[in-house]
Amino acid sequence: MAGIIYGIGVGPGDPELLTVKALNCIRACEVIGIPAKNVQTCTAYQIALKAVPEMKDKPVVAVTVPMTKDEIRLQEAYDRGCAELIYELEQGNNIAFLNLGDPTIYASYMEIHKRIETAGFQAELVSGVPSFCAVAAELGIPLGSGKEKIHILPGCYDEDEIEKYDGTKILMKSGGEIGGIKERLVKLEKKTETFAVSNCGMENQQVYSDIRELDEQAGYFTTIIVKEKERDE
Repeated sequence: MAGIIYGIGVGPGDPELLTVKALNCIRACEVIGIPAKNVQTCTAYQIALKAVPEMKDKPVVAVTVPMTKDEIRLQEAYDRGCAELIYELEQGNNIAFLNLGDPTIYASYMEIHKRIETAGFQAELVSGVPSFCAVAAELGIPLGSGKEKIHILPGCYDEDEIEKYDGTKILMKSGGEIGGIKERLVKLEKKTETFAVSNCGMENQQVYSDIRELDEQAGYFTTIIVKEKERDE
């Protein structure tokens, strides 16, 4: 009987945020899958390892997905990775494929999930705590109240989009664009309140309640939350 692959959300950084279902699934699977070159460089693996230390004894299939827009290179990387995963499934091994946050939110795993299903194997998803939910909890603020809208914008958005939508804006994976975004948000201070957390739940977590203090080198794992100020009646 062929194995099953599970796309497992490990949350944003705090190993205590892994769900009971995720823990049980990781323990039960014979093989671990990671979206990185090796376990040392895989953030998702290092988070899960703190919650499931016995995981270190399980074999690992590393699927390296390059940070590129070159579609040919991307497809080749997925082809190689999925071939290795399918081999393990054919041997009857269940695979716990680890993913930061939740596997359904801007995760490279979903391309693997689709390919595995297309190849005729069973693939399931295990939800994880999304980074922006953990960030809001860390800040002690609501993402949405009453009829307030919530918009999630990935790192590829145009800065003008920040003003395009009303309600709460969640800016994810800003990376090298933080400088320009920060400048735009400072100009919007009269109308909005902006908060940010870098490396939420990790040892090097940084919390910013003033956008002016945001380090422009804060890095890839920085989530910015922009909320409209309440207007006086």
